[in-house]
Amino acid sequence: MPTQFVTSLTKNNAHDAGIWSAAWSSKNALVTGSLDNTVKVWNAENGELKGTLTGHQLGVNSVDTNAEGTLAVSTSLDSQIRIWDLEQLKQHKIIDAGAIQAWTAKFSPDSKHIATGTASGDINQYSVESGEKVQTFEGRGKFAMSVAYSPNGEYVACGTEASSDSSTVLLFDVATGKLRHTFKGHAMTVRSLAFSADSTKLVTGSDDKRIMIHDAVHGDTIRTLSGHSAWVLSVAVSSDGVHVSSGSSDNKVKLWDLVADQCIDTMDGHSDQVWGLAWNKQGNKFVSVSEDKSIKFYSTTSA
Repeated sequence: MPTQFVTSLTKNNAHDAGIWSAAWSSKNALVTGSLDNTVKVWNAENGELKGTLTGHQLGVNSVDTNAEGTLAVSTSLDSQIRIWDLEQLKQHKIIDAGAIQAWTAKFSPDSKHIATGTASGDINQYSVESGEKVQTFEGRGKFAMSVAYSPNGEYVACGTEASSDSSTVLLFDVATGKLRHTFKGHAMTVRSLAFSADSTKLVTGSDDKRIMIHDAVHGDTIRTLSGHSAWVLSVAVSSDGVHVSSGSSDNKVKLWDLVADQCIDTMDGHSDQVWGLAWNKQGNKFVSVSEDKSIKFYSTTSA
């Protein structure tokens, strides 16, 4: 029988505007970024607000946390990358990326670098210590809307705007900087992607309403999951690699069992599109954030 997840907590009006991104740290803090220009840090156990981080001049479109759970990174429509100290709840560093050169950001697994997707289609990699750009992975000229590192640190991937040949997902070798695989199949923009915990699979979500599972090692597309009735805005993979959660502009969150290859639940508690998802380290809880300004926490019945 598939694992059952229930809504365990809802935080309404968690921000003053739509919430576009969420990250669950290894130290059990939840970080959210909103169009209200703020980053907020929450106690992921009880949903209590720990602090509000200000500084961005425009909406925050992505957040992530490092492996140690000590730092968060945020990107904004103001073209700045900000690194935050999650223990002191204060700003650690500002990186001025340039106009539309940091749409989304992710920490590398070793916490030494930050990768950002750019309007030019490249992935830029910055040093966390110095704030300097240290590497560029050259894309295909299509806006890199989403970016992700593989947990083993070998790959970095981006999802892009739609292209004429449907090459909307690019996977690079981090060590060499070379393009390793190009995945075709999505007919529209890929706004979210995530690797499995063992780094062998890459999950992508697209405006074409579909989710695709790709073989990151060999470059093949394994399967397609359909069920959302509108754009898929976010995908996230549980740490055990069994579950994928997806959020959509159909206002729904779906939970997929990758072993059974099917949707096992649909959560329809949000009243607007679901921009972001994040799993905890144990893989027994996850959250969704939405344009409706709310955060919803889900947990297994045994959690």
